[in-house]
Amino acid sequence: MQQLTLIEHYFEQTLPLSYRMFLESNPPIPNEDIQLYSASNVIERNHCYETKTYAPGFINIGDDGGGMAFILSLNAADPMVYRVGHGSMDPQHAELVAHSFSQWLADGCPVVDE
Repeated sequence: MQQLTLIEHYFEQTLPLSYRMFLESNPPIPNEDIQLYSASNVIERNHCYETKTYAPGFINIGDDGGGMAFILSLNAADPMVYRVGHGSMDPQHAELVAHSFSQWLADGCPVVDE
């Protein structure tokens, strides 16, 4: 898929395997409160929130519609899912949502509010 190649070129890194498989299959999102970006929106959303500047080594994969981004490390095959404010995008202030992206998807993308 050409769009995935463009995303990897933008980040200068290979996408995590589990996330790449998600983008390739483009399944429906099991949680209507969460928007996970399609392959055609990933670069634009990450550029808009300056993910490469404020969260180097991470990719913004979606949001909750309320100012919180969901980010993944680009350095794992099945990375952990974190939630961080769009205003900071600093991974040091992120909270762990799930230990595995693929399991988070399988579980319906649950997010526990603080």
